[in-house]
This record gives sequence, structure tokens and C-alpha cells, in this order.
Amino acid sequence: MRRLRSFTGRSLAALIVATGVVVRLSTGALAADFRQGNSVTIGANQTISDDVYVAGGTITIAGTINGSVIAAGGTITVSGTVSRDVMAAGGTVNVTGKVGGSIRAAGGNLTINSPVEQDVVVTGGMVSVGSGGSIGRDLVLAGGQATVSAPVGRNVQMGSGTVTLQGKVGGNVTGQVDHLKLDGAQVGGNLDYSSNNQVQIVNGAHVAGTMTRHTPINQGTTTNGFVGWLRALIGIFALGLLFLLLLPRFSSRSIDVLRAEPWLSLGIGAVILIATPIVALIVFILGLLIGGWWLGLLLIPLWLLALAVGYVVSSFLLGRLVFAQLGWGRYHDVLALLGGLFILAVVTLVPVIGWLVGLAAVVFGSGALALALTRARMRPAGA
Repeated sequence: MRRLRSFTGRSLAALIVATGVVVRLSTGALAADFRQGNSVTIGANQTISDDVYVAGGTITIAGTINGSVIAAGGTITVSGTVSRDVMAAGGTVNVTGKVGGSIRAAGGNLTINSPVEQDVVVTGGMVSVGSGGSIGRDLVLAGGQATVSAPVGRNVQMGSGTVTLQGKVGGNVTGQVDHLKLDGAQVGGNLDYSSNNQVQIVNGAHVAGTMTRHTPINQGTTTNGFVGWLRALIGIFALGLLFLLLLPRFSSRSIDVLRAEPWLSLGIGAVILIATPIVALIVFILGLLIGGWWLGLLLIPLWLLALAVGYVVSSFLLGRLVFAQLGWGRYHDVLALLGGLFILAVVTLVPVIGWLVGLAAVVFGSGALALALTRARMRPAGA
């Protein structure tokens, strides 16, 4: 893999500056620490009194962070103390250090075994919240398979394939699951869930309140699901078609950037995915006080458009790579786009990993799009 290059893009800089200005106005934070590379390490003897933004292949944070950690990469390990929030997106995410705020994370494999003072919001293929940790307020989880052994101060909200609860829950447990197991768990409130399967209650597990199971309604699921899938495919293909035909050089430049610098694209895409709605919300709230609230609302559709076009960029590159492997040397770019979109659309139907593949396509593509746009703006006229 090629080394990550410096974050010199004006688009990323503008996003970071906007985030920093808004955060300073609202919280008084004065600075941020930006790091990137194939391998990024903050040693156990280091103390950083800033928010830390990190992008890379392997990220290790063992020191003390007096602020928040925002990280995107292949493998992310946070074993040090973080005084505020941890926001992470990666293939593997491990958090074992104390977190003074909340954890918001997405990835293939997520492991949290640390005391968290506020909320934990996670989504992943495999999620493990170990008994060595604790959650001060709420737990929100989505994914393929999740095991929660840590005590949860308030409520648990689920949206997963299989969930096993083993610790104490102070409030209610709600959500939709395929399989739910209470293995010694002590639920202080109610259990209200939707599933085709009855909950398993073993090893002395107990629910203090009421237990209610709702059976999902599956009438017309297959037909409606296929129609929805087909409509989504047609819609994103129409967007991609406009992108290719109206901006042919820029679309080609975007996939060239993605192919040459995938990890830098991942880092920037993760920042766009996570930071933009936060900035939009803060701008909206401040706008209600000082004017310009509509700017916050305007950011959301622009953000959604950027993510959708990012998905198109990843699909376009995938189609070209597949056609190259097949030895097809002469084809129209529209055909490559359609082929890539179809492959991704089929893969996203696969349980557990499908949505992760779709998310990766969005993040990689939107990051490459931002890089290509930045470099196009920086290129001298006529170059």
C-alpha cells in the first residue's frame, strides 16, 4: 500500500476549519491535533490537550488525550485515557481505555472493554462489550452479532441479528433482533422486542418489569424488498450517469485518486461521514441564536449528495477493475459503472457484511471525490 500523503486539500481543510470554529464557539476548545500515516502511534507517555484527528492503516492511542479522539483506519486501538468522546470507523476497533464522554464507532469487529461515562453507540459485524468495562448511560447497537457483558446504567436499544446480554441493565431493553439471549442478565426495567424467536433466559437472568414480544409482519417482504432494491439501483445509476456524462474528466480523475490513495481517501471520507452532520447541527443551533440557521439545513442535502456520488465513484472503479480482470479492453464507461453498481448492489444483500461493504464504498468514494475536487481547484488554469 502506498504511503498516506499530507492533508493539503482545501475541501478537507475547509471542513476542519468549519468544525473547529463552530466547536470553539460552542465549547471553548482552542486547538486540534491532526495525524496521518500508514502507522500512527501516540505512546503511553504522551499527553495531548487537544482533540485528536487520526487517519491511517494502523492507529494506536495509548497516551492521555484531554479532548476527543476522531479516528479512521484499518485497525484502531485506544488503550489510553480519553477525557471526552471517541468516534472511530475502521475494520477493527478496540477500546480498552477510560472514556470520559461517549463512544460512537462503526467497523467490522468492535471490542469495547473500558469504563465509558456516557453513551455507547456502535454498529458492526461483530460487537463485544466486555465485562471489564461499564456504560454510564445508554447503549445503542446494530450489527450482525453482539455480546454485552458490561453493566449498562440506563437503557439498551438493539437492531441486530443476534444479541446476548450478560450484565446488569438499569433501564429498559428494546429493539428488533433475530435472536435474543439473556445469559445471567439482570434487567431493571421492561423487555420490549420484535423477533420471530422467543427470548432465551438462562443462568438466573431476570427481567424486573414486563416482557413483550412483537412478531414482525412479513407479508409481501420478498416482493417489496426486490422492488425497493431495484428502484435504489436504478436511482443511483441515474445519478452516476449524470456524473459521468456531465463531468467525464472529473469522474475519471476521482477513481484514479481512489485507486492511487485508498487510505487517504478512507480517512477523508470518514471525516466527511462523521463530522458533517455534527457541524450541521451545531450551525443550525447557533443560527437560531445569531442568524443563518438555514446554512445548517443546507449542509445535510449536500452531505447526502456527496455520499451518494462517493458510492458512484467506488462502483465506477470496481467496474473498471472487474472488466480489466476479464480482459475487456474496449467498453464505454457507462457499462463499467453499471457493472460495478450491480456487483455492489448484490453484495449489499449479503447478511451482516453487506451493509459494511456499502458503507466502505460510500466512505472510500466520498473521500476520493473530495481529494479530486480539491486538486482540481488547486490546479493552475490551463494545466
